[in-house]
Amino acid sequence: MARKRRSKRARRRRRQRLSLLLASLITLAIYWLDWDPRAASLPPAAPGEQVRVVSWNLENFRGDPQHHDLARMHAVVDELDADVLALQEVKDPKALAALLPGWRVAVSERGGSGHQRVAVAWRPERIEGLGEAIEHAELSLGGRVRPGLSMYLRGRGGGPDFWLTVVHLKAMPTGIDQRREQWPTLVALSEALAKRPIPAGAGDGRGGDRDRDQIVLGDFNSTGAPGAGPGEEHRELDAALAAAGLRRIENAGGCSAYYDGQRRDAWKEPSEIDLVWVRELGESLGLGARVHPGTHCAAHGCRDFRSTEAYPVRDYESVSDHCPVILDLQRADDD
Repeated sequence: MARKRRSKRARRRRRQRLSLLLASLITLAIYWLDWDPRAASLPPAAPGEQVRVVSWNLENFRGDPQHHDLARMHAVVDELDADVLALQEVKDPKALAALLPGWRVAVSERGGSGHQRVAVAWRPERIEGLGEAIEHAELSLGGRVRPGLSMYLRGRGGGPDFWLTVVHLKAMPTGIDQRREQWPTLVALSEALAKRPIPAGAGDGRGGDRDRDQIVLGDFNSTGAPGAGPGEEHRELDAALAAAGLRRIENAGGCSAYYDGQRRDAWKEPSEIDLVWVRELGESLGLGARVHPGTHCAAHGCRDFRSTEAYPVRDYESVSDHCPVILDLQRADDD
């Protein structure tokens, strides 16, 4: 009887060791493949029913394959199936044009002391860009940081149409006072766009009308003051931009970028600094509208993750530390 009991215990131990080994292999595969089932929760693109607008900081993009996995970036653009891209940290406009063949692209002339330009891109078969892009040097703090860039856009085949403004505000927690200087400027330019005659479209007779519909999006660098965190800065921003009738769209995932964190080890921590604000837009947005982060933010559910040289999170290491942030608009006549 003692021999049988020992034999049963040995079999149990072997099963336990096998279960632990399988669990370890599954965990390793998830990190190796940079996969998480929650990535499938991203809303599918519906070009015939929606206009998809995406904000994305490309992390000093100059088209250098030593710093960016260009094949993967092309794949992400295809997967997003966006109609409009609002982009930050563009170092080389020609490289951006090569990344987006067939798109119309408007890039700011200036990019601050770091030469980080902002850009708006759209698919001409789905979106009509009316008039010329407007560069907002007044946001650049005397040329030290990035300007804003606005474009009037219209969905082909029936709305929506709106002003889109992409921004990239002053970085770092220590830059909060400069960001606070930029917020009233952003309010003023939003109000100015609402009063600006819209460019004429192809035979629509609307040229000269005004349109208060607006999307303001990009990298707000809303890290909060040193030691304070982003929540307080988000509340300040909410109050400041409300003066222009702008409301922030909630991020369903809760993050938009990752950084080294305070530990400065292999663990990367999430942050929500890429924000989307809207003004009016009527029937194109419901009260419960939310934005969704893509790539590694979606794959890791906005939780901390490890990324090492041996086991890198590929989208974080070789595409961008920021994730694309997705806003879907209903194709409705919102005027």
